[in-house]
Amino acid sequence: MSKKKRLSYQEKLKACRLYEQGKEGQVSIAKKYNISRSGFQALYFKYKKYGPPALKMKRANKSYEKGLKERIIDQYNTGRYTYKDLAIKYEILNPSLIARWVLGYNGSNKTANRGKGGVTMKGRKTTLEERVEVVKYLIETEIDYHKTSIKFKVSYQQVYQWYQKYLLKGVEGLIDRRGIKKQKHELEENEILRRENERLRRALELSQAEIEVLKKNEELEEKAHLAELDIKNSMKP
Repeated sequence: MSKKKRLSYQEKLKACRLYEQGKEGQVSIAKKYNISRSGFQALYFKYKKYGPPALKMKRANKSYEKGLKERIIDQYNTGRYTYKDLAIKYEILNPSLIARWVLGYNGSNKTANRGKGGVTMKGRKTTLEERVEVVKYLIETEIDYHKTSIKFKVSYQQVYQWYQKYLLKGVEGLIDRRGIKKQKHELEENEILRRENERLRRALELSQAEIEVLKKNEELEEKAHLAELDIKNSMKP
């Protein structure tokens, strides 16, 4: 039996388009390019779901920067992506490689097998306004803790904790109550009103950022769903 061929990007694209246009069947294409039928089915699935860029996925033995690993782990932890989704999004051949990164992730928020040159920010004191901006930016980046940490010069752990507090209590959760002695009933009425208005303004800003991200994700999910339906229908005997 002859050795299976490693196809170039152009060959993969041509093979997928031949099948997409109904010019040739799976068996014929697999034979023409000296690949297995199941191999072509996997190739075509990626093409239909994620488009031509998915055919450029890199080999698993490539080295990856620490920052990229952390970004991928962060996105997986949002629950919005599978290992396969992220492998195709970042052109990584083997989804199990991402699984190993995620499983190697420990409580101190470090990636496994980190390389040289990674940047780790130290924690620092922040104002409420800064914490709101950090969470807002984090949402806009689709929960990229590492990128947010670097941009605002705060620790990864701080960004993570602020976001978790925001999820639980909204902007109210970002208020640092350490050392506060005055109770709310002791404040003058105008000060209470001013603080409440400010809290609502910040909450609105964050909500708008979330809505934009959700809209974008919904559009991507809808496209992916339609592509899956197309491929299932096209592969029926």
